[in-house]
Amino acid sequence: MQVNLGVFPVALLVIPVLLPLIYNLKKGKELKPVIAILACSAGVVVLYPLTSFFGRLEPAFGYTLAKFILFALLPLITVFRIERWDLKSIFSNLGIRSKGLRKSVSYGILAAIVTIAVTVLVATPSQFDLAYRTIMFFEAFTEEFFFRGFLFLYLMRKTDPKIAYATSILGFILIHPQHFLSPFLVSTITQAILLTAVADKTKNITGPWISHGLNRFFPVLIRGMI
Repeated sequence: MQVNLGVFPVALLVIPVLLPLIYNLKKGKELKPVIAILACSAGVVVLYPLTSFFGRLEPAFGYTLAKFILFALLPLITVFRIERWDLKSIFSNLGIRSKGLRKSVSYGILAAIVTIAVTVLVATPSQFDLAYRTIMFFEAFTEEFFFRGFLFLYLMRKTDPKIAYATSILGFILIHPQHFLSPFLVSTITQAILLTAVADKTKNITGPWISHGLNRFFPVLIRGMI
């Protein structure tokens, strides 16, 4: 994962978020939520240079703080403005809850075994930095909150499961353009599909977060030992 990404690469995120808007327009469903989701995603694109700004101040923690603001705080504010739910209800509907936790973790670990194996096969060796990889494990939560919580579990309530699947999976793939011309794209696609399926099966994003975090940690460690 590259820390220093500008606004233009992540601009691709807006493309799949048009799908729910088109779907709800066609089906005559409520437009307010999908417009708000589109606006939130556009906000992520416009404000994404914050990752570079904070990253220059403190590479790992600064980058993580910026990602938290963009991928967790903005969606939280967006859902609150739409639904006026309390914080507990927002978390529950975005997959942060005790229900389904054990199943989510179990499925997440199974998904991690697959994604780690794929990543080890396609990734190039790099130096293992324990502190950095630990921070990146926890930073993985921000992407899971956005893509599996906000752009899947919440969006599924407002559109259609197939539309939510397509939006979440394509959004996750397109926001990693640094992998488009790399074999690592296979790992990104595998993660996008499996972790969305885990979120769908359990309605809980804990497993996807653990799986995503482990995939940032163990492949680098394993490749360094080979």
